[in-house]
Amino acid sequence: MTKMTAVRHSLLISAAMIFGMAQAMSANTDTVAGQSIAMQELQVDVTGILNNDERGATSNVIRDFYVGAGASITSLEWNVNVTSYAGSYLSEMQVTFSDTSGYGVTFTPGDGDDFDGTTDYAGFQDLAEIGQVFAVGADGILRLEFHDGFKDLAFDEPEGVWNSGTLTFGIAPVPEPSTYAMVLGGLLVVSSALKRRHAVKTALA
Repeated sequence: MTKMTAVRHSLLISAAMIFGMAQAMSANTDTVAGQSIAMQELQVDVTGILNNDERGATSNVIRDFYVGAGASITSLEWNVNVTSYAGSYLSEMQVTFSDTSGYGVTFTPGDGDDFDGTTDYAGFQDLAEIGQVFAVGADGILRLEFHDGFKDLAFDEPEGVWNSGTLTFGIAPVPEPSTYAMVLGGLLVVSSALKRRHAVKTALA
């Protein structure tokens, strides 16, 4: 069974190459091992995506985004409007974001809303805060599968629709080899300085 983690709204949480859907990429900086690296954001427009069946069904909408080999998915921000059709629940509308093997996080914006209808949901979750940061594989693909938690309606009928809005993913790319070289060089300089300092102290003793 594929290892999965369900992240719920009760825990404060309830896409370069692209296969479908409009997206926007932006970047800022963060520090890894003392070195500044580019932090990226992937914004996915979810407008009009149908919510069809339980996870893994062939009728589900799947979108793949290239985010870089080994990149880590560090956060999720959502601002969406969704409709669950009569007979199904808002609490069953889900999207799983994962690597291509299926390892990742299932997001349920309307967790706890056991009724149908149309609702806005917005929020932000730092995945590190809940121990759910994960890295994509060597293919660099982040996969989004829009699905239902439970199939209530007939199998040829969608359970709901993502009317509008965006999902924005925080991405920490794997540092370039040159960055590792700079870090290693810095550590060697520090090590050399410490050795010289120790030698001076020994000579003065």
